[in-house]
Amino acid sequence: MRKTIFRKKAVLLLALFAVSSILAACSPGTTEPADTQEKVLVVGFERDAETLNHIKTGWYSDALVYLYDRLISRDYDFNYEPGLAESWETSEDGLVWTFHLRKDVTFHNGNPLTANDVKWTLDTILDPETASPAQSDFAAIAGVDVIDDHTVDIILKTPFPNLLFVLSNTAAGIINQEAYEQYGDEYGVKYVIGTGPYMFEEWRQGDEIVLTKNPEYDWGPAWMANTGPSKIDKIILKTIPDENSRLMELLAGNVHILRDVPATFVDKVADEPDVTIHRGDATKLGYLAYATDKAPFNDLRVRQAINHAINKEEIITYVFRGIGTPAHGYLPPALKSEYYADSEKDGYAYDVERAKALLAEAGYADGLNVKLAAENSTEYSRLAEVLQSQLKAVGINADLQLYDSSSYTAMLKTGEQELFLRLYSWPNADILDWFLLSSQLPYPNHSRWNDSRTDDLIHAAASSPTWEARALGYHEVQKHLISQAVWAPIYIPEKLMAVRNEVKNLQYHPWLPQYNDGTDLITE
Repeated sequence: MRKTIFRKKAVLLLALFAVSSILAACSPGTTEPADTQEKVLVVGFERDAETLNHIKTGWYSDALVYLYDRLISRDYDFNYEPGLAESWETSEDGLVWTFHLRKDVTFHNGNPLTANDVKWTLDTILDPETASPAQSDFAAIAGVDVIDDHTVDIILKTPFPNLLFVLSNTAAGIINQEAYEQYGDEYGVKYVIGTGPYMFEEWRQGDEIVLTKNPEYDWGPAWMANTGPSKIDKIILKTIPDENSRLMELLAGNVHILRDVPATFVDKVADEPDVTIHRGDATKLGYLAYATDKAPFNDLRVRQAINHAINKEEIITYVFRGIGTPAHGYLPPALKSEYYADSEKDGYAYDVERAKALLAEAGYADGLNVKLAAENSTEYSRLAEVLQSQLKAVGINADLQLYDSSSYTAMLKTGEQELFLRLYSWPNADILDWFLLSSQLPYPNHSRWNDSRTDDLIHAAASSPTWEARALGYHEVQKHLISQAVWAPIYIPEKLMAVRNEVKNLQYHPWLPQYNDGTDLITE
């Protein structure tokens, strides 16, 4: 009898052990084979997206790069390469560009990509009723003609050497017309349909955007080592506004990558064995702007005084820990041919007495009171405090107003701004079109700069017959903007990205990391 009972107990124990083994194998944090575990890459950011409808936004979330493909791609040397368009040619007069689309591409909803989607996307951006912030980027386009299902002609008003750049940018991601019209106002918030290597899963605003890999993706550009589905199953774009919280999450392993790293992080992670800082030249520029259509900023002398009041070297040293360089013009030197080399010579040196004299000439010998707005991040608030002190030294009393990212954008759109801090990241001189053409009023022309001379110079440069002539034209644009003190350029940050060591084979790109090109996540 005892033997029978023992055998039954033994069998029961073995069964329970088997069940527990199965359950353990299915639970998180177990020794399940690495190739069967879901690989979730978490990337930390200081601010959230405005919308994932790129036609409607002036602030492009990284998510848009992975959700949408574009006609043209950019390789690791930033050369123009095929994307959704496998080839293209131009007419002799440079006014007609013919693009031949790939025939194996489908949208995330299963619809095939056709030339109609290309035409609809570009037409919608160009339609004045859409009020797309990107409209000016595409202004050289006179029309788009569908030749057949996989061939489209883009007809230009004038020669436009920057067309390939425009078609390679985030704003030119091709959208499925059917999905866009089906989801209406919910498109870009609850629904997003592209052809990219990742598909939209969820956006919890102010918290995170979740992307899932597209298992059908097999049309990555030929310059990538991996043209098929990504090794990373999910990407979570996590919004963590507080600088110290982002760092803690990185060090704890809850975040794998911080895309835009504050300069203060470099020293803090220098001795961390699990984190590497990647550094490089940035196509970024940080500046102090002002509403130029409001007193006292509609007075050139006041704008010049503000420029002279700023001690950029002090800011680089104490705010950015010596990482970065002073900005003197309106483009970063990394743009090389487009950058105006005499920006520093023509610009405004730090000169407290000159700033005071200019304010006195403008009728503010006793000083003036203004509002200074900034986003409520550690770095921006620290910069705002230093600027507040520097402005006070010349008689400008600035009342600080700090906003979260969404409230900051809303404030700029409604035109409440006086003085405000901005940072752009863009690898082309047409960023000046974006922010300073009068047609961009009131958004994204936050400076509210309405100047026919600026418009004429930009239009002349943008419609130049060759890239060389275009670059020279933008030199004239920058020279004029400096003379008018439209902004107060402050600093050019380095491109800093913090990456945990469990992220393998990350393909660093001049513009954005290509997580679908073989990037892997290996955890012990």
